[in-house]
Amino acid sequence: MSNPILALIPSGYKADKVYSIIPSDGTKDFTFVRAGAGTRVREDGLIETIGASTDDIARLTWLNTNCPSLLIEAARTNRQIRSEEFDNAAWVKQADITVTADQVTAPTGELTADKIQRGSTTNTNNFLSDSVSKSGSSALDACTSVFVKQGEGDFFAMRAQGSGLNQVNGVYQFSTNTFTTSADGSGFTVTSSKVENYGSGWYRLSIVYNTDTAATITTVFSPRGTTGDVDDTDTSTTAFVYLWGCQVEEGSSLSSYIKTPADATVTRAADVCSVTTPSGVVKITETFSDDTTNEITSIPTTYTVSAGKIKKVIMI
Repeated sequence: MSNPILALIPSGYKADKVYSIIPSDGTKDFTFVRAGAGTRVREDGLIETIGASTDDIARLTWLNTNCPSLLIEAARTNRQIRSEEFDNAAWVKQADITVTADQVTAPTGELTADKIQRGSTTNTNNFLSDSVSKSGSSALDACTSVFVKQGEGDFFAMRAQGSGLNQVNGVYQFSTNTFTTSADGSGFTVTSSKVENYGSGWYRLSIVYNTDTAATITTVFSPRGTTGDVDDTDTSTTAFVYLWGCQVEEGSSLSSYIKTPADATVTRAADVCSVTTPSGVVKITETFSDDTTNEITSIPTTYTVSAGKIKKVIMI
């Protein structure tokens, strides 16, 4: 293998810049831009927000790894306002679901996660829900996600719903760490689903799906003692979970968490990391955190790092 002309292994950075390790004299360091804040997972496993409106601070993330990755993402908007305020009246408590705010430590290390509990009604309507507006009344790709921690009961159900019974469902079983998804009605189809372990009993569940042409997406959550969708009968009157950080975003993949306040959606700006390609380069290999690779042989004058969790970039 030829000696690298340029190598980036994420470790050092400052405002506007990510350092290359080859060359190490600063002549081929990468320029970094992101107009605003973003979240990452720190080395201790906690989520933190870094960067302000003018900082252009790169995000090195340690999610489920001992080595940092450079997190590069397109712009995304969390359309779910009150993403951490499930006790707010905007979140509908169907039947006798109860929400108690700030009961356990969230994935940020702060006491901001809420307890969601079924009540004495053993019917089909024990759930928590809220609706968000899409960018338009057309079919599109979207992703709904939430952080969940087990309380009592082995199951947790979630749903993203459009018009009528058009919807995707997910049922997570804590004891087996399995997440089963399905689609009902027309228009909605499941593209992918994911379970991410954030430690301390926290899991981020996500479903990526295609929507129908309704102007809204309704998110529904239900703690369950037995398996089943959110509106299936469950005889449990004591099942509960802890929830934190709901996100409803348009796009074909899950992205890093974006906190929203009580009155507005929030958009995270795109990460752009680039460098003028050195002369003589014939191949660029990007290695991602899951060890998949992307090889570029049509060499650009200015190379821009691809979206994903980047473990290293080698130019030869």
